[in-house]
This record gives sequence, C-alpha cells and structure tokens, in this order.
Amino acid sequence: MIEYVDLYDNFRNKTGDIIERRQRVPNGLYRLIIHVCIFDTKGKMLIQQRTSNKSSWANMWDLTISGAVSSGETSQIAANRELFEELGIEYDFSKDYPNLSVKTKFRIDDIFIINNMKLGLDSLILQKEEVKDASFKTLDEILSLIDKKEFVPYQKDYIKLLFYLKDNNNLFDMR
Repeated sequence: MIEYVDLYDNFRNKTGDIIERRQRVPNGLYRLIIHVCIFDTKGKMLIQQRTSNKSSWANMWDLTISGAVSSGETSQIAANRELFEELGIEYDFSKDYPNLSVKTKFRIDDIFIINNMKLGLDSLILQKEEVKDASFKTLDEILSLIDKKEFVPYQKDYIKLLFYLKDNNNLFDMR
C-alpha cells in the first residue's frame, strides 16, 4: 500500500501538494512527523526496538513511537494511530497540543509527552512488522545506548530535553 503525506510551507500551512511517503521532500517544503514519549510513574521512558526489516535504523532502539503524518491527518490523529498500531495503546490526543515542535531541513517534528502513565510491558501489543521489543529506560540508560550505537542517533541534548519536559511543561515560565 502506497502512503502519501501532505507538504507544508515554512509557516506550517498545507500547500495542497502531496507526495509518496518515501519520496524526497522538495526544497523549501516540509512534511509532518510525530513522536510520542511515554514516561512511567518512575520517570522511565518507554522505548521500542525497531525490527530487522526496517529500511532505516534496523534493530536499533527508538523513542516510544515515531511516524509520518499521513495525508489528511493532523499530528494528533497520527499520534493516536501510530501509538495504537505499533504498541496497542489507546490514547486520545484530540485535545493535546505537541509539547515541542521542531523544524529541520525538510521536516516538522511534533513531540507529544505522556507523563506518569501506569503501563506494564505485558499489556503492549507489538506490531510485528515494526516493533521487535519494548522496554522502560532511564535517561542514563538511553544515553548509554546512544554511546553504544544501539539507539537511533538523536542528539543527546534532545533526549535530555525530553526528560526535562516530562516534569517541566513550560520552558518559558518567567514567574
């Protein structure tokens, strides 16, 4: 099945153009990607190991979920869909705004953080085509996986920021 994504301008307005998910994004345009980071009641992040058949970063550990926002979807709808498809978790993002949105060369990444979720690994339903394993890890454990090149190569400061944001919802609280 061919998947399509919408293209956006620099101000996050849909351009009306649609491309295949794997197709290169034209210069000056962007596609939407979502990430969801689930933290348990002990402050550990739920991470997943990608399957060996993934075209990028096969067998490596990654954030709770990441995925493309399909054409016609919002970030919230994509987060709902991806979380359920990959891990069998139902969560309603319809009233959530991303905790962080980052624009890179050709992507706008929306990051949703769920904190203090009571969730056992035995309750997960792993999508066998996408997810090989899942585990809860501390910040130091994830940074160690990055050092060992066993985690998708995010910048360490990005991972530290995600852990910071789980407890501090407002980076700009000037009170």
